[in-house]
Amino acid sequence: MQNPGNRIIGINLIKKSFLTAICLLWIPSLSFASNFTPLENFGGAFFPMGFNLSGYIETGKKTQAEDFEEEEEDREYTYQKYRLGLKYRLSDHVMYELGSLIHDKDYESTDSLDNISKIFNAKGSYYLNKQKKESLKLDIRLKYKEKRFRNSPAGEYDQIIFSPRLTYTKKDAYTINLSIGINDYDYRNITGNDQLKFFSKIEAKRYLLEKRLVLASSYKLEITAHKRANRRKNKNDFMAGFDYRVDKPLIHKITARAKLGQRDTKDDDERDEDFDYRYGEFYVKIESRITSKIGATSKYHYFKKDYLTADLDHSGFYILSVCRYVILADKTQGLYFNFIFKHKEVDYTVKQGSNYKKETLEIKGTYRRKKKWKVSASLQGSIYDFKDAARDKNRYYSKISFDKLFPEENLVLSLYFKYKYTDNRQANDTEAESVRLAFRYKF
Repeated sequence: MQNPGNRIIGINLIKKSFLTAICLLWIPSLSFASNFTPLENFGGAFFPMGFNLSGYIETGKKTQAEDFEEEEEDREYTYQKYRLGLKYRLSDHVMYELGSLIHDKDYESTDSLDNISKIFNAKGSYYLNKQKKESLKLDIRLKYKEKRFRNSPAGEYDQIIFSPRLTYTKKDAYTINLSIGINDYDYRNITGNDQLKFFSKIEAKRYLLEKRLVLASSYKLEITAHKRANRRKNKNDFMAGFDYRVDKPLIHKITARAKLGQRDTKDDDERDEDFDYRYGEFYVKIESRITSKIGATSKYHYFKKDYLTADLDHSGFYILSVCRYVILADKTQGLYFNFIFKHKEVDYTVKQGSNYKKETLEIKGTYRRKKKWKVSASLQGSIYDFKDAARDKNRYYSKISFDKLFPEENLVLSLYFKYKYTDNRQANDTEAESVRLAFRYKF
């Protein structure tokens, strides 16, 4: 039998080595903010080589419904997020990223979920072979995460993920990805809850009909070293689908995906609960290019989740329709509008009073000046119709973002503001705001 003391010493050694590597590399990096505008969107070329530093500070109030599907609880919380990133492309063959994220949450009515997460990521990519018609790339990913709860220390853990991946690409023919790795959860205050997982994943894409048709599939197997109570020892994850480019005005492209498997809520960094669940989902999306100035997207998405222990089992679907109208587009400026409609229905197996229908309407306008600045503003309203009528509510959002490019300094600065007002049928109405300051700099 393995000595627990040796395991703890080994894990601590890995942690110290990883954090030391982060410090030696001076500054962390991560993927860019979701609301951050890439430089190429201003009409300029992206800087191909050298260092790219990015980051943001975000603070405000939001609800869980803005983070993930389950809107049954819709818990409110205040938060602060700090993200900093460094990406370095040494050559056409070598690139690496380093990153850090600190996320602090304070829930309004569920003190047991108050927590702070600290995440450090490192990723390196190297082309073992890069030719015109084929290539072989090696990616190595390393992640370290600390999760600390203020009022429920039993749920605190440290996580380490290490995963290499090989990608082989045959130009205009196929792409195959093969990855393996370990995912270790070390719980600090409860013995017997530790989880050491080994996983492997294969992904493939096949290009046919001069790349008009793309077949996609993947399979992931995850095995836990020791089975825990109320946990799955093995998890499987399947995906299959296709993309087909029709090149007709009404149907330019069709995309379909089907997914089925088992997962852990801890796999999503936004979630604070700790449950295993089975899931299945399917969607089909149709893109239209009616004219050079009018485009549309329609999507049907079905989803289902069955939790192993929690009473959050549910299924549902949504229908999404997006229309984009370009009013102005030339070499110096652009103006366009997006009109978005979404219908969603969710049914819960146990908590049937939480069943609801939701209608959402949004309009968004964007104006940009090439290589200078861009501004976007949107208004959104949602109507919730619950089976328990006392929970009915209307929710309204107003959002505005501004991006400023300084070409000579290779710098982009961004400001994003969101205001939310909830008109509850019986409970008190609520207001919430959030703001994000972001930057991207090349040197």
